[in-house]
Order: sequence, then structure tokens, then C-alpha cells
Amino acid sequence: MRLGKLAGLGLFLFTIVLAGNFPASGQDTSAVDGAIKERLAGFLKAYNSRNAANLSDFFTDNARLIDVDNRVIQGKAEIGKQFATGFAVSSNYTLESTIESIRYISDDVAQVEGVSTLKAPNEAAIVNRFTSLVSKKNNVWKLAEIRDLPSAPEDVLPADRLKELEWMIGDWVDQKGDMKIFTSVKWGENKAYLTRTTTYNAGEPDSFSSLMVLGYDGQSGQIRSWQFDSNGGRGEAVWNRATDDSWILHASGCQANGSPNSMTQVVTIAGKDAFTTRSYDRIIGGEIAPDLDLVTLVRKAPTVGGAPAAKPVTPAPAR
Repeated sequence: MRLGKLAGLGLFLFTIVLAGNFPASGQDTSAVDGAIKERLAGFLKAYNSRNAANLSDFFTDNARLIDVDNRVIQGKAEIGKQFATGFAVSSNYTLESTIESIRYISDDVAQVEGVSTLKAPNEAAIVNRFTSLVSKKNNVWKLAEIRDLPSAPEDVLPADRLKELEWMIGDWVDQKGDMKIFTSVKWGENKAYLTRTTTYNAGEPDSFSSLMVLGYDGQSGQIRSWQFDSNGGRGEAVWNRATDDSWILHASGCQANGSPNSMTQVVTIAGKDAFTTRSYDRIIGGEIAPDLDLVTLVRKAPTVGGAPAAKPVTPAPAR
């Protein structure tokens, strides 16, 4: 686990451990199952109330938490302190887990392996593999060790990698001077990528359009986009998250005649139904071009009862 920011991940894995059945060969497990379920209910109550003191009681005295960097927290007292620190920080993460195997080492010790995913709205999922040891003493199952392991690339779904950009899905409009911009963002098949179609001055003699595909590049470990426009130009960009609500794009490409284009663009969420862009260091057709002022796009209001959609909002001049 990532000790600190992700405090609580190992505890969720323990929840899943307790939820499993450990059938020893030839042994009636019904009584054990009941004890495990009762223990799980108590653990869930403590976890959901973010009660670190109660949670530490679910560990053995000498339990260990080992993260992917091999950092170790030893003993349930220290584990309790770690989770108290984690719970002091506001978080909207939730955790899910899949158990892949449960193996008895003895009647009182079991090893559990699986995959756990930490999720939050508009955040990329954090996925770890784990190996846990649970032991039973005085007929009570407790956690003896959790070891987090790096996840395999295939453990992370494409949609989870793009979760941080899910807010973009929908229809967006902007009107800046004589330029009218209509943008639509949708999930691609299996939520493996996003598509963005943009039309400028639709129906006018100077209209043109573009298609962008955004996806996770497994080779570079980054979110990238590829764009083509109706004038024959193309471009690509790397999306780097700068803050909780902004991204920096380093883009390059060319026009139809092969002359180079490049720029740096900042995309910022501006509330639930708006986002802005600013573009710097622009090279258009091999020549230096001025920066682009703030552009604000607002979510297009749905058509109700056949009435026309609301007009685009004209952004205030950049300050």
C-alpha cells in the first residue's frame, strides 16, 4: 500500500479477506463462516466510521503492512496510528477488491491473493495486487500481514485510467466573436478511449471540423490524444495533470502541407458545467503565433419539449 495518502487500502483488503470462506478439507466450516461474518460486520462498521482505534484491533499484535516500495509498518499500534493519520485527511476514495485465490497454510493460517482498486470521482484508479496472511487465535480471525504488489498493466481497465477526464463527456458550446464552436465528447467502444468531435462555424463558408481520440498509451504510461481536422492537418498531445482541476497539454503536429504546428495548452475545469482553455507558445505553419486568450466552453443545455437549446455563453475578456 502507499503508506500515508492511501492509508486504508490494506484494511479494505482485510474486509475482503474476512468475507471469504476458508474450507478446510473434511471440516464443517459453518461455525467458522458465522464467526467470520460477525467479525466482518464489526470491521465494516469501524472502517466506515473511520475509527482507527477499532480498526487496529482487527490485526495481530505483530502484524505487518508492506507497501509496493517495501516500506513496512510493524505492530497493530503503529498500524492504528497510520490509519488515524490517513483518516484525518478528507477523502472520497472507495475501494473494490477481487479475490483470486485463498489457500490454507494450516487450519489456523490462510493466504489470500487478489487485486484491489481505489476509486474516486474524476480520479484515475489506483490498482494494486496484494498477498495477505490471516491467522486465527482463540477462534478469532485476525490479519497478520498485507503485502501490496505492483499491478500488472492488464489489471487496470482503460476506463479507470481515463477516469480523470470523464467529466468531459457531453456536448459543449462556445461563441467568441464570430466564431461558434460546438464540441461533443463520448466514450468509445468498451470505454477504451474518448472521442471528441468539434465543429467551427457550422454551415458557414469558413466552417471546418476536427476529430480527436484520447486514450492511455501503455508504452509511455501517459494519456495522449491524436487529432485530425477537415483541412488535412493533424496533431497529437500528451496530457499531464497539473492540479485537481487542470491539465497541461504539450501538443505538436502539422498542417496539410507539412509545415509544423505546436503549442502548450492549459485546460481547467470551471465548475460543474464549464471549462476553459488557454494556449501559449504557439507555432502555426512554422511561424510564431500570438497566444490565445481564455476560451470558455459551457455544457450545452438539453432540448426540452422541442424548444431550442440555450444560447452559448460568451466568455468575459481575459484579464
